[in-house]
Amino acid sequence: MSDHLKYLKSSNPFDIFKSWFDEASKLDKNPRAFTFSTVDENNFPDARTLLLKDFSIEGFTFFTSYLSNKFEQLSTNSLAAMTFYWHEFGVQVRIRGNVSKVDEEISKNYFKSRAKESQVASLISRQSEEIESREKLEQLFHESLKKYEKEDVPYPSFWGGLNLEPHEFTFFIYGDHRLNDRFHFIKEKGEWTCKRLQP
Repeated sequence: MSDHLKYLKSSNPFDIFKSWFDEASKLDKNPRAFTFSTVDENNFPDARTLLLKDFSIEGFTFFTSYLSNKFEQLSTNSLAAMTFYWHEFGVQVRIRGNVSKVDEEISKNYFKSRAKESQVASLISRQSEEIESREKLEQLFHESLKKYEKEDVPYPSFWGGLNLEPHEFTFFIYGDHRLNDRFHFIKEKGEWTCKRLQP
C-alpha cells in the first residue's frame, strides 16, 4: 500500500490537500504552480499555468489581470478547474469549482505587499492585448518605474484576486504498473462524500 494513503484518512478534502501540499513543499521546487482551465464562448477549453497565493476552507486564491482572456471567459462561465502536479511527491490533485472575485481590500493589500517592479508590471500590462514589440514593453516598464520611483504605485482596478470555491476534488496517486489510486470527493447537500475510482 502506498505511503501516500496515510494522508487520506480525513473525510475533509481541504485537510488532505494541506497535508499533500506540505509534503510537496519539501520535495518539489514550485508546489504553488497549477494549471488553471477555463472554457471560452465557443466551449473550447483553455489552460495556463498560474501560482497559488493562498488556500483555506473558503477556497483557493490567486491573482491576475481582470483584462485577461481567462477573466473574460470566467465572466461568461464561472466554473473552472485547477490541477496541481507534484512530480517528486508522485501525486496530482484536480479541483473543480466556481470562481469569483475576492474582496477589493484583499487585492489592494496584496498589491501593496509586492515589489515595486511587480506592481509596475501589473499596472502597465493590458494582458492578452497585442503589443508591437518586446522593446516597447520594456520601454513602458522602465518609464513607469522611473515615474513612481519616489511615490506609491497606484492600485490598478483591473488587477486583483480570484477565489475558486471547490465542489469536487480528485486525489491521484501514481502506482507501480499503472495501478494508480484515485479518490474522488464531491460536495452534496453541504457534505463531502468520497469514492475510490479505478485507475
